Amino acid sequence: MKPIPVRAASVAAAIAVAAAGSAVTASAGRAETPRAQTPRAETPRAETPRAETPRAAPREEPAGCVPVPGAVCGRVRVPLVRDHPEMGGTTVAYALIRHRDTARPAKGTVAVNPGGPGDSAIAMASAYARMFGGLLRDHDLLLVDPRGVNRSDPVRCGALGALPATRDGFVRALGDCGRTLGTRARGYTSAEIADDIDAVRARLGIERLDLLGESYGTYLMTVYAQRHPGRVRSMVLSSAYPLDFDTWARPSARAARRTLRLVCERGAGACDGDKVLRDIERLAGRLRARPIAYTLRDERRLLDDTALASIVYNLAKTAPAGIGDVPAMVRDALRGNDAPLIDAARRVAPMSGSALRLDEEQLINPEQAVAVMCNDYPKAWNRKAPVAVRLRQFSAGLAALPERAYWPFGKRAWTSVGYGWGNACVRWPDRHGPVQPTGGPFPDVPVLVVSGDLDANTPTEQGRRAARQFRRSTVVEVPNVGHVAEREPSGCVAAIETGFVRDLRVGDTSCLADIPPVPVAR
Repeated sequence: MKPIPVRAASVAAAIAVAAAGSAVTASAGRAETPRAQTPRAETPRAETPRAETPRAAPREEPAGCVPVPGAVCGRVRVPLVRDHPEMGGTTVAYALIRHRDTARPAKGTVAVNPGGPGDSAIAMASAYARMFGGLLRDHDLLLVDPRGVNRSDPVRCGALGALPATRDGFVRALGDCGRTLGTRARGYTSAEIADDIDAVRARLGIERLDLLGESYGTYLMTVYAQRHPGRVRSMVLSSAYPLDFDTWARPSARAARRTLRLVCERGAGACDGDKVLRDIERLAGRLRARPIAYTLRDERRLLDDTALASIVYNLAKTAPAGIGDVPAMVRDALRGNDAPLIDAARRVAPMSGSALRLDEEQLINPEQAVAVMCNDYPKAWNRKAPVAVRLRQFSAGLAALPERAYWPFGKRAWTSVGYGWGNACVRWPDRHGPVQPTGGPFPDVPVLVVSGDLDANTPTEQGRRAARQFRRSTVVEVPNVGHVAEREPSGCVAAIETGFVRDLRVGDTSCLADIPPVPVAR
């Protein structure tokens, strides 16, 4: 999941997500070699996918289909569920941004996914053309809208048209969405989306892809590599998490503590990280006992300890924007001035349990997102059990967790923050849907994992676990940024990624030392 803008956000799973090769320490820009770990055997094994040919040729669109020179667009028709052709089909749209040096053939094609799940890749065409302008000199960029999103037959279930005010409302809305979609929900999986990308690749006659995934895109591209290993040349995974991530979000809780300590440590004496954490503990206890009432778009809301956790989590995720305000915001609230805290709640829009907002332009599709999450992600219960049994299993699992693992927040508050964490899908009705394998084999290709050291969503700890899925992987930790580090304004991280795609190795990383620390409000 990627940074959440003020007015529009995905239901992107705010999930937790080193290397068997080398890790680059951002502060010094040098390579270190950690102890290599051999990925353990996993079951069930990934099934070998059938070769699929789209049932209709792509319909090319005229120039100008996206506001980027040299782009061509098209669509392919694919089965909704490849193992069940009787369920009909769906349309998948793509945009191919051609390289600028047309006198020579492209040196490669980079397939990019921005994450979510539920985010449109095509809507990011202009941003990616700017971000990877150097790469476009001799590489093509392939943007495929995931099925159910934007130009790829948007899916609707009707249950998420309004903003749930509570975690319970969110969980029930996901269950309602699943009941509305019925068995068609089984078509919205990372495996089917990965096979769609490969169908586009085949239609365009591209032999191999360089994969670049951001946030959930790292999960998706890992699934693609799992299913189509011979079609992968290299992988860049930005804000990565492994397929078997911790649904109890313990790595993210650890990362949130680290984020605040790092911000204060680098903040020229503006705050003390451990004191800020103790202040948050006090404020969380106060809000748990006496939530603050406020209004959001004319709707009454409660700012409780879960909402506080959501605020801190989201500000850490979008660092450097906002996280430097947390120490003063918490201090002011403890002194009786709730205005900065309420202002942050209105910007982040937390539920009393999660942080769902809908995208006004529908370039982000929450219905598709929840279907993918509830189909694919690890669960804290038996998927085949009835809802009543699942609820008991979840409660027992939560009760067994130590509160200290989530300090300065409570375990119930923190596990209710992320869209794909905890009990989000406990009411999803399909008890016999597809199961996403979490093990290999994965292709033996160069892999770069990039993590922001302030990211509490997909922290470096999870990036290292994602890297260990591959034999030849390198982790670069970027200082002073949060989620999706290549969006930082200097262009340093995007240049490192560009060099990796070109040369299949990490080059000079010294520019990382020039990324400034987060300013801390006093």
